[in-house]
Amino acid sequence: MLFNKDNTGAVELRERTGSYYANNKFERVATDVLLAESELTKLVGQAVYDRAHAHYQSQDYQAANPDETQALNDQLVLLLQLPIAYRATFNYYQSNLVSHEDAGRKVKLDPENEKMPWEWMLDRDDEAQLRKAHQTTDLLLAWLEEKQLPEWMDSRNRKTARRLFVHNEAIFQDAYPIDASPRFYYTVLPWIREVQERAIKKALGAKYADLLAYHLEGTVGSGSGSAGIPSADGDPELSELLDLVQKAIPLLVMVMAVKRLSLQVLPEGVVQQFKSNMQSRAASAAALPEVISWHAKRLQEDAGEVLDDVRSWLQRADPESGTYPLLPENDESNKFFRT
Repeated sequence: MLFNKDNTGAVELRERTGSYYANNKFERVATDVLLAESELTKLVGQAVYDRAHAHYQSQDYQAANPDETQALNDQLVLLLQLPIAYRATFNYYQSNLVSHEDAGRKVKLDPENEKMPWEWMLDRDDEAQLRKAHQTTDLLLAWLEEKQLPEWMDSRNRKTARRLFVHNEAIFQDAYPIDASPRFYYTVLPWIREVQERAIKKALGAKYADLLAYHLEGTVGSGSGSAGIPSADGDPELSELLDLVQKAIPLLVMVMAVKRLSLQVLPEGVVQQFKSNMQSRAASAAALPEVISWHAKRLQEDAGEVLDDVRSWLQRADPESGTYPLLPENDESNKFFRT
């Protein structure tokens, strides 16, 4: 665990979030910290977490005069602690509204000095807490990409992303705004791969292997901020096709995302598109089914237009590929009758 298990852990949570009461016993939130650590470890990889944990437990953590490596590890621990703290305290606040006793669930208040918050106050507090959890996760991922830590570069998510046409959030952002969030990008990474290996591979046919090789050759070693465009001396026609594919994939992925993900997971800019006078002000409330269906339909139509452009490109590149004989050649040697 990246927090002390005694009461100093509560102090650390207070320092990281600014809202957790340092007087609370850490054991009350310890389970939520473990769950948050597990969730974040799946995102960044076990090796990244192990490096931070080993440094946190060592004598080098927050040394008086750290060397370059120690300072880097100190920063890694801090950037991991921030999203863990926000995720853990958010979960803790959800389950701490009432006390659980033998006689049932109760609310204990000092009626002279305390009042229960209104529901809209809780909703706004939840929104702020989740926003900071997402923002600190984005901060961590951007830092890992900038520093190119070996543990991150060898992680499963990072390796999977590098094999895709849409290999970072910058490319996704160009086709569909996601607040330039690497957290959201890696959340939908399995769907990006699914769309590429099913819809795009089917659309490109024999051209798929050529385009993927061209893309990988042009983006080797590029960072997260790179648009993924191959070098200037590359094939301009393939570059045009790659651009079309990189526009189609995010649109098709968002069709899946708006149908399957909760509003809490979607980027804030995407959530705004679902809000209307008919819906609750709570960001955690489910969007109306007709709103989701309408938005998904529009995305599907936009993606269909881009895929039509892909087919047009393929037709121009190989005009013979789309021509078929209207009638088969007549062969008198076959046994079928003729009229």
